[in-house]
Amino acid sequence: MTDWTKRLRRASFGGQGFYVETGSIEAGHRVSTTGIPNGLHINESFGPAARKFEVEAYLTGDLCLVRAAALLAMAENSHRGVLVLPDSGPAFVRVTKATREFRKDKLGFVAVSLEAVAEPELFGLSLSANALENQVYALAGLACAALGGFAGATFTLAGQPSPVLDQAVTAAAGSLGDMVALREASRLSPESLAAVAPAFAAAETALAGFVNDPGGFGLALAATAVALGDASDPAILAQTIVALGPPADPLPAQVSRGTALVIAANATEAVALTASARALALGEGMARRVYADRPAALTARAVAAAVFDDALARIGRAGLDLARELSAMKGVLAELVTRREADLAPIIHVSVPARMPSLWWAWRLYADPTRAEELARRAGAFNPASMPESLDALAA
Repeated sequence: MTDWTKRLRRASFGGQGFYVETGSIEAGHRVSTTGIPNGLHINESFGPAARKFEVEAYLTGDLCLVRAAALLAMAENSHRGVLVLPDSGPAFVRVTKATREFRKDKLGFVAVSLEAVAEPELFGLSLSANALENQVYALAGLACAALGGFAGATFTLAGQPSPVLDQAVTAAAGSLGDMVALREASRLSPESLAAVAPAFAAAETALAGFVNDPGGFGLALAATAVALGDASDPAILAQTIVALGPPADPLPAQVSRGTALVIAANATEAVALTASARALALGEGMARRVYADRPAALTARAVAAAVFDDALARIGRAGLDLARELSAMKGVLAELVTRREADLAPIIHVSVPARMPSLWWAWRLYADPTRAEELARRAGAFNPASMPESLDALAA
């Protein structure tokens, strides 16, 4: 059987990896030709034309159909991204057309034709907070597919004896149990609990078939993480993850051969699965988080960096696609928090030689009595009628 992966070359768009056989890059100059009398004409130059790209993308693996659908969805929605081709550096492009080419499918491959046009080089510098938030959601969808592929590729299950399979299921159950612990500690409302219940039920069903379809369980776990991130209060979710601490490392194998080594390897991959699901849930929640002040934004950015770095450190070579998506998500989140932090009022330190009520402070600082409760909470006053003589407050 022909191994097409040795004949084709790797490329990617928006973090979605694929193979390419043919492709083209078109460059040119914009020229306007105007006719004048006596059979003459004038050529007016408008500078370089936008480069155009045509790529034949081939996807392989158990999730090739899912990844092909993801490329089509990206063309419809988040159609801007970085295109990396074998013979050229990364280019920021806008996909104008994606075509599922059934007639071009090769053995074991799914084909998608992509057409794209280069975006201005400085486009990314003007992204608004809303655009960055939508970009996080798009990356979360790609990370879900990558998490499923990671689970399907890393666990050693085929042909293993029952003890190995039982221990692998137990380790996978621990990953789902971590999501359950986050759900319980996040103090969700009854409405939010009802919203996440279908995702958790689907994950439990996928866990029952983990031995035969670990990739399906990975996808279900990712969907659970996204649902939890959407339903939870982002600040409480971050506090819960910090309180739980990093996922515990599995015990090392007592011997260097046999089933003990396989069990230990599967347990290690399950911990990586847990850490990745945590990062996915946190990123999904942080995308919509609103910060009360700049210290809260700084803390949130530090927590996100720690959680994502922990997940990335645990992902091995088999999870390159997952690592790419999580790394991109981490970077966009950092930029999003920075953008929202810049919109916040700075904190000032104020003082008077007497203990005044919070209403007095609210009138004095903002001419707005409705902010008295905010001032009392920020100052940590036991009695709002007797505020400290000095306190930190938001600038007007």
